[in-house]
Amino acid sequence: MLSFVHRAVGAAALALAGLALSPLPAHAQDKYPSRPIKMYVGFSAGSATDIVARVVAQHLSERLGQSIVVENKTGVGGSLAAEAVARSAPDGYTLLTVSSAIAVNPAVYPKLSFNVEKDLTPIVLVGRLPTVLLVNNNFPAKSLPEFLAYARSHPKKVNYGSSGVGGSTHLSTEYLATLTGTSYTHVPYRGNAQAIAALLGGEIDMVTDTILLAAPNIQAKRVRALAISSQSRSPLAPDVPTFAEAGLQGYDGSLFFGLMGPKDMPPEVVARLNRELNELLKSSPELRQRLQSAGGLDLIGGSTTAFRDMLHKEVALWRDVVRNANVTAPQ
Repeated sequence: MLSFVHRAVGAAALALAGLALSPLPAHAQDKYPSRPIKMYVGFSAGSATDIVARVVAQHLSERLGQSIVVENKTGVGGSLAAEAVARSAPDGYTLLTVSSAIAVNPAVYPKLSFNVEKDLTPIVLVGRLPTVLLVNNNFPAKSLPEFLAYARSHPKKVNYGSSGVGGSTHLSTEYLATLTGTSYTHVPYRGNAQAIAALLGGEIDMVTDTILLAAPNIQAKRVRALAISSQSRSPLAPDVPTFAEAGLQGYDGSLFFGLMGPKDMPPEVVARLNRELNELLKSSPELRQRLQSAGGLDLIGGSTTAFRDMLHKEVALWRDVVRNANVTAPQ
């Protein structure tokens, strides 16, 4: 009997030894992150999305103890970078800084090889960048109500510029048209800088631009700002009323920025990244100064679920705007 017990104990010991020596899953072996992280950006260096990505990468890498390398992969409205992330290993080492384009592109480019809502994992919403409705100084309207009244009485007579077909400045104006029963004539340019130059030169009547880029022209009184798409007035242009203050409820043409990854990421990795970024947004004075005070962002943060729900609503919103405006994908 005793020998049987000895044999049983010995077998158990060997089994435990075997378990100790057997390989564990990679995510259980290594505490995330154990190596550098790549963060894709779908737009060029110096763009708003790129700036947000580099600020976030710098501060997040300090908290995680690993370097985060930002890589710009431009094309198809930022979709090439999103596609690369959607096809990457879901281990948390390939991330994507997104802008509102991620919600617009499914409508503008219906033949995308990935599904924004199914093939990417929302991690955290970083913030929103308000846009401002600008008119040239010779335009007769001096307030938003006057502008809308003029547009209603002069259908298609107001010319507006944009950064290109399907871009945020194009669709935000079409969204305004849908919401207010107005109609405009679209004049696309190769970038918002050209559209602003045309506005300053009196070639067009109106442009929507981010508060970050519009502020110098507003402060120098080279343009007239009628309303800003934020919940409260911006410190970069404190005299400009919000759309709600100017009498238009429900309009939000602001751009959002967030962090995403491929689908099927380990929940503990998503939770770690969400937690660290939320803490940064709340308690890092340098990050807040660079994104909020200098960059014009309204910092948000929050749960992954809140970001997913917001993304779902944005995809539906821009699908309707694109359909109503008969926007076709740029060739």
